[in-house]
Amino acid sequence: MKKIFNGLFYGLKFLLLVAAFGLTLFILIRMNMRLNKDITSIISEFVPFAILLILFFVNILFKQKNISKNLFYNLTCCLVLSTIIVVALRSLLDTNMVLNEKYGYGVDFNFFDNFIAYIKIMLYGLSIANIFFMFREKEEEKVIVNKKPKKLKKA
Repeated sequence: MKKIFNGLFYGLKFLLLVAAFGLTLFILIRMNMRLNKDITSIISEFVPFAILLILFFVNILFKQKNISKNLFYNLTCCLVLSTIIVVALRSLLDTNMVLNEKYGYGVDFNFFDNFIAYIKIMLYGLSIANIFFMFREKEEEKVIVNKKPKKLKKA
């Protein structure tokens, strides 16, 4: 059962990364269009996405079993990326938000802007955890060799 969930979360984290990146890119481009800013001003928001993507490719390329077989890390990746997607969708689709209706842009930019710092924190945290798991020593099973018990000396 653990292997099934691990495989599910391992594959799902790649799809969620693409969805979270796409939604974040869409909202930030629309935000910059509204503010008449250059697109280069949003590069700092995508650095953690790029780092995480590079680490995922390194894990695949070098077949890092410490990460691909780690259920807790894969589940955490899915939860973090799902949180980013939910916040992005809420800022896009929730019509009950006051600023969404007031300005008529169809996106509540203030809600999403308040969450950008948390996006960075969560993605940098995943990247640091990925690096720690990459360099973790492999857990090897210790084989107990049958030895004769030592005789205790009588005093």
